[in-house]
Amino acid sequence: MSEPSTSDPNNPSGALPGDPRHGLSEEQLKEYYRGLGPSWIVHAVLSDEGGAEAVDAVMDEHLAYLRSERERIRFAGPSLANDATTKAGSIWLIDARDRAAAEQWMAHEPFTAAGAFSSVTLTRWSSSMQIRQGEYPRTEGWKQFAITAFDGSDGAERRNAVADAHHRFQASVMDRYVARGPMLTDDGSELIGSFMIVEFPDRTACEQFWANEPLNTGGVFAEVRIDPWRYGAGLG
Repeated sequence: MSEPSTSDPNNPSGALPGDPRHGLSEEQLKEYYRGLGPSWIVHAVLSDEGGAEAVDAVMDEHLAYLRSERERIRFAGPSLANDATTKAGSIWLIDARDRAAAEQWMAHEPFTAAGAFSSVTLTRWSSSMQIRQGEYPRTEGWKQFAITAFDGSDGAERRNAVADAHHRFQASVMDRYVARGPMLTDDGSELIGSFMIVEFPDRTACEQFWANEPLNTGGVFAEVRIDPWRYGAGLG
């Protein structure tokens, strides 16, 4: 698996100077991604039947668990309804060697044990940024959004067609990304989509950002969801 190739044979990833992928060959890109430890997106949906009450009942245990697992967690916080206030579930980005380890991590999470969620999905992910939640320089008063975008059947071809434009666009909005990276099959061999957390003054600004993203306008994705999200208290 590698990032989309571009027309520049000396920089097939299309990554810009300062990006660790800049100037890597196709084979070096594969080695780069193989060398990254697996991460997982955990997307949990709060149950309508007592989910909120279950969360409240075990909140102290939940926060203690997150703090004890700080080294494995990149970002963690509640996903929100469209009013950007009501909790709808949780989205966590965690490091785990494989799906079984990620599932075990979730099984020990107090919200899960309390039956707070109606569903939990795990998707392998590779972070293109090394910064973690406690280190992120937040903009006071701005809101965060998690964008989950799954490729269509011809996603790879369409990605290649807009790779140059995508990397130029990324460079122009780099300070708006909280987290970003490709979603992968469980074995890490195939790219299946993109996941990012972004930060903007409001949803309108986030949607404008997404409307200008070449991967989006290029028809790469078959399914996209934008969830309001916020930083969880467990990691500061």
